[in-house]
Amino acid sequence: MRIIEKRRDYFRGTHKGAEIEIERDPCPGDPERKFYIRVRWKDGGLLYDGWTPEGIGTMAQAKRDAIKGACL
Repeated sequence: MRIIEKRRDYFRGTHKGAEIEIERDPCPGDPERKFYIRVRWKDGGLLYDGWTPEGIGTMAQAKRDAIKGACL
């Protein structure tokens, strides 16, 4: 994974040609969902666009979920 930008509440990087963007931003109405993930393929198509499942509590877990959820 190549890191493009990384902050405490934000991550943007690439993995196997896809761009991963993760924001720590609790879901309105469901505080157990803490991260919003977007994974785009090289052609701009979305591979993952949504809140993480419940139980994902760290940025590292969110990165793993992004890779798994996008089938990378």
